[in-house]
Amino acid sequence: MVSTKSSIKSLVTVALLSVLALFAGCGGGGAQDPFATTPVPALVVSPGVLNVYSGTPAVVTINSGVGPFQVFTSDAVVLPVTQAVSGAAITLTANQVDVEKNVNLTVRDSFGQAVAVSVTVKPSPLLGALVVTPANASQCSSASTTNNTAICSGETAAVSILVKGANTLPIANRQIRFDVLQGPFNFVLDQAAVVLAKTQTVVTDQNGQALVSLRSDAGVPSQVSLIRATDTASGNRVEKSFTIVQSTSGTPAYSVSPVKASITGYYVNTCGAGSTSYQIYGGTAPYTVFANSIANVVLEAGATRGQTVVVSTSGGAFNAITLGGSCAGTSTTLFTITDASGRVITATFDSIAGTVPLPTPPTPDTLIVTPPDAKIVCAPNSVVVFTISGGTAPYVVATDRPAGTTVSGGNVTLSATSTFVAGDIINIAVADVKSKTASAKITCQ
Repeated sequence: MVSTKSSIKSLVTVALLSVLALFAGCGGGGAQDPFATTPVPALVVSPGVLNVYSGTPAVVTINSGVGPFQVFTSDAVVLPVTQAVSGAAITLTANQVDVEKNVNLTVRDSFGQAVAVSVTVKPSPLLGALVVTPANASQCSSASTTNNTAICSGETAAVSILVKGANTLPIANRQIRFDVLQGPFNFVLDQAAVVLAKTQTVVTDQNGQALVSLRSDAGVPSQVSLIRATDTASGNRVEKSFTIVQSTSGTPAYSVSPVKASITGYYVNTCGAGSTSYQIYGGTAPYTVFANSIANVVLEAGATRGQTVVVSTSGGAFNAITLGGSCAGTSTTLFTITDASGRVITATFDSIAGTVPLPTPPTPDTLIVTPPDAKIVCAPNSVVVFTISGGTAPYVVATDRPAGTTVSGGNVTLSATSTFVAGDIINIAVADVKSKTASAKITCQ
């Protein structure tokens, strides 16, 4: 009897231990609760604290959370935002401020999670115009114009820029980086003019001036060169074009820039329409320019157009204008440039037919811009002619580079101070009165 009771007791004990073990196992990888839900990923945003400068874009990234996301600002005047976030990146562009301003952003996801971002908006410096000043004894400065400074090849020049705060007072001890964008020149880093570089960073003096020296390579052909100055803290920058004039022993060589230019059409057997500007240096002014044919281009200098034009001064320019139309292959026009003493130099202009097959004729109300892609040498004062058809007139035309272009009807002109380089793209947008839109572009070669 005792034995039976003991057995029953043992069985009960074993059963209880088994149940306890089962409960313990449920907490450590046992059977899952069928009513459990998937954890919501935490809303994570980076950086959580950042400095931005007026007018200079900055990005806040949403690393995790449940989209779609929204962002709110505590000061929409200083730091406006678009409430609905596209994707997982928030681009911030602060307005101009006189003093530092603190702004709080709140990012929310679709599950109601919220994260705060602390932003300090700092005033951006105001960068003045870049000034390139040739050496006092430069023989090439006579070729300078209002919008373009000329220096001789192998010559040094001073480059300066004035940096001011939002209150227009000069800023001292501000780091400014100068970069060579295009052209055969370097910055001089030492007094012996032995150490040269394509970039140089200096600080502004007590008057807010940043000053460097550059030296052009000796004996190079006449050409337009580009320089850039960047405020390293804010990223604000300005650019300047100037001309290096080929010279021998400090005397300007008789030359033209560019020596060769072209406009490429878009559609097959069609040439592009527009103009390219050529500048003449050295020699003895005035200069007579003659085109060996006017089948593809016509010359222009001042108010005069024709097969022959006269450029009155060194540093002066003439334009080669092409009206486009039907053509095949490449047609080269030769320009003969004769100075007052009878010396002759030449330049060329290529009208190149496009290669893209003609499209299917659109419906009459479809807004069309032709050519869709104009390929030109983007010299200052060059003009590209776009033909707008269809839609409902009048049309509005604009570019994404308003500082370097002007628009008149379908004509886009590169400004005299433009600093476009090969590979740059200028986007063109066209809209009619019924809000139909079309686009095109200029590709710099």
